Amino acid sequence: MPEIKAITICSSSKFYDTAQRAEAAFRDLGMTVHTPRYDFNEQQVTVGESDKVRLTHDFLAKIAKSDAIFVVATGGYAGVSVCIEVGYAAGQGKAILFSEQPTEFALRALVDAVVPVEEIGPALRSVARAGAAGRTQ
Repeated sequence: MPEIKAITICSSSKFYDTAQRAEAAFRDLGMTVHTPRYDFNEQQVTVGESDKVRLTHDFLAKIAKSDAIFVVATGGYAGVSVCIEVGYAAGQGKAILFSEQPTEFALRALVDAVVPVEEIGPALRSVARAGAAGRTQ
């Protein structure tokens, strides 16, 4: 796996508190971190269709500027939007990291590494050293 200098955090709005902890850990490593719009937390505000369309396109542009994505998948959960983001990242050849093993089998085929939020520093260093082993088929 090539060195990761810029990463985008993908997360359901249910897990924005965990996403913010992951963001801090990646920033502590000196990485450029792109995040969801925390102010559009669907647990707290209603997001209309036009907002969702714009947010989706803006977020895919963040992924395009990154070397990898980090999916906050508490309990293995990834919502529909996150699944789209993972597919886009895979199609772009980005490294795909999950905080927990996803429950969706199709997503498991795209995971390069599972890196718990609490282990981002040491685990990310070991993933980078391990090199590209390829995705599990």
